[in-house]
Amino acid sequence: MRKLGDMGETFTGLSGKTKEDFGHGDAEFVTYMNVFTNPIAASNGTENVEIDGCQSLVQYGDVLFTTSSETPEEVGMSSIWLENRANVYLNSFCFGYRLAVNFDPHYIAFMLRSAPIRKKFIFLAQGISRYNISKNKVMEMTVPMPKLNEQKIIGVFFTHLDNLITLHQRKLDKMKELKKAFLNLIFSQKLRFRGFTESWELRKLKDITYPAGEKNRENLPLDSYSITNEHGFIPQDERFENGGTMREADKKMYYIVSPHSFAYNPARINIGSIGYQNTDKNVIVSSLYEVFKTSDDVDDRLLWHWFKSSYFQKLIEQFQEGGVRLYFYYDKLCMGTLSLPSFEEQHKIGKYLDTYDNLITLRQEKINQLTKLKTTFLKNMFI
Repeated sequence: MRKLGDMGETFTGLSGKTKEDFGHGDAEFVTYMNVFTNPIAASNGTENVEIDGCQSLVQYGDVLFTTSSETPEEVGMSSIWLENRANVYLNSFCFGYRLAVNFDPHYIAFMLRSAPIRKKFIFLAQGISRYNISKNKVMEMTVPMPKLNEQKIIGVFFTHLDNLITLHQRKLDKMKELKKAFLNLIFSQKLRFRGFTESWELRKLKDITYPAGEKNRENLPLDSYSITNEHGFIPQDERFENGGTMREADKKMYYIVSPHSFAYNPARINIGSIGYQNTDKNVIVSSLYEVFKTSDDVDDRLLWHWFKSSYFQKLIEQFQEGGVRLYFYYDKLCMGTLSLPSFEEQHKIGKYLDTYDNLITLRQEKINQLTKLKTTFLKNMFI
């Protein structure tokens, strides 16, 4: 265990400078968000700054800390500068730290963001409406500093984990973009399965859907569900600590949602807050939700994917109403139309897109596993 102040010294950021002060020189700066966001820092690379003096000049291997935030959990976030470039400076609300001992920069980057070390920073945060941290107090902090060879091994290990997470995230992003392209091609009828040549029929949503929410008048003890943008229906116990407000609430006014029903939040449908109830039991949701089912000649899975397409988004934008907050109620949904193929082709399209969604889910689970693994190591390695 070594005290930070015994291994290096601090330097300040551009105190008192604002964004309007920049734009007259040939220097770049590392912003608060550059430091806060990643363990490896980067300059903004887009705006020039005019600087008098060189107190905030950033060098390779400098550790950068945030000094102020609205929550104690965000104070003292650190990043390390690993570029050899001239004329780069540290912005305000940050301070720098330059080590005078041999160290592995990647070890330092991950160690300072580990759970045990972050707890020390949070403990030092002071304030009420805004929290600050003293660089002098930070320099009194002790941190684990193994031999340089072990630092390098640990640094390589976490860098490898980060690279894996980044690789899978890029693949996931590409898969999601490809899914959007598939949706546009399929629902524009530019891409069809072999053997299907019949024209699609324009249908009114009021003719292929009907209201399906029933009030829980008998106050049945059904499981309470919410609807999220990413995952649709999820139990309240999974979304909120202690089950949320619905655990102890009078549930007579909530809607019973039977299997094979759609439900959505009319105030959040524009950001994808819609779900499909595919459990084998009745559940309840808030009475704020709109609940409906489809007619027998509609494949629910195809319609689910249409709700995630740009075509549905355009329908929302056309008919939503309100002032500060916009709403898209079921009566507005019924004003829309969509083109549908035969039921057989609907089923094939829905099944194909479900398969692709499963691949996206598997990729996301891989990212979650790697992230959890990284979090576990960060928690236990630096105790």
